[in-house]
Amino acid sequence: MTSAASHSLPIDPYLLTNDQADRLDSARRTLVERCMRRFEVTYQPPAPATPFRPKTRTQYRYGITDPVEAARYGFAPPGSPRTPPKPPPPPSLTPEATIVLTGTDDPKVKPGTAAAKGGQRIKGRTVPPGGCTGEARSALRADNAEAGGDAPVADRINTGSFERSQRDPRVVAVFDQWAACMKQRGFPAYGDPLKAGADPAWRTPEASAKERETAAADAQCKKEHNVVGVWFAVDAAYQRQEIERNAKELAAVKAELATRQELAGAALGTLPPRP
Repeated sequence: MTSAASHSLPIDPYLLTNDQADRLDSARRTLVERCMRRFEVTYQPPAPATPFRPKTRTQYRYGITDPVEAARYGFAPPGSPRTPPKPPPPPSLTPEATIVLTGTDDPKVKPGTAAAKGGQRIKGRTVPPGGCTGEARSALRADNAEAGGDAPVADRINTGSFERSQRDPRVVAVFDQWAACMKQRGFPAYGDPLKAGADPAWRTPEASAKERETAAADAQCKKEHNVVGVWFAVDAAYQRQEIERNAKELAAVKAELATRQELAGAALGTLPPRP
C-alpha cells in the first residue's frame, strides 16, 4: 500500500466528518446570533478558522507518502501552512453584550459554560445559563465534556490505536527496514518516519532543498518496504478490538451523531446530509 488516503479506519463512522463538524459549527453560530438578537444585540460570530485539513482522516496519518509531492513540498502537505496562523482578534463587545454572549462577567468563570449561570436581566429578558453561547451548545447537545467534538470513547480509540501501532513488533520491523533504507541513501538515522517529519530543521517558512530530499527519500523508503500497508493494517486491527469491547457505548455514539446532525439541520432549516 503506497497510500492510505482512500482507506477508512474502523472508527471513522463514530467520528465527525469535516462536513458534519462544519455543519454543527454553522448551526452553533446561527443559534448564537439568533439569541443575541433577542437581547437587541447585533452580533456577528467570528467566521470559523479555515485550517488545512486532509481530504480523508488517513491521508497523512502515516506521514507523507508521495515521493514526487514530497520532492516539491517537503514534509508539509501541499496547501498546509508551515507556521500556525494567528487567530483573529475577538469582536469588541460592551460589558452588557458580553454577559448576554457568555452568561457571566466574572473573570474566574469560564464563559459560555454551565459555571456561567446566567440569570441576569437585560433588555427585559433573562440571560440563559452560559449566555447565548451556552444556549446554542445546549440546543445542539454539545454542552457536555467534549463540547460538541468527538465522543471521548471514539477519540480514545482513534488516538490509542495509532500510539499502540507504533510499538507493535510488526510495525517496528518495517520501521527498522525504513531506517536502513534511509541510511543507505545517506540520511540521518531518525528511527521512524514520524521523527523524520518532526525534525526541528524543517521549521522554516519555505522547504529547504535538504528537507525536500529527505522527504522524498522518506516516501520512497516507505513505498519500498510497505510501511504504510503494515502500519495501517495494525492500526485498524487495534481499532477493531476496541470497537468490539466498546460496542454498546459506540452504538450510542453513532445515534448521538445522527441526532446532533438533525438538530443542526433544524437550526439551519436544512436536512442533514445522508451518511
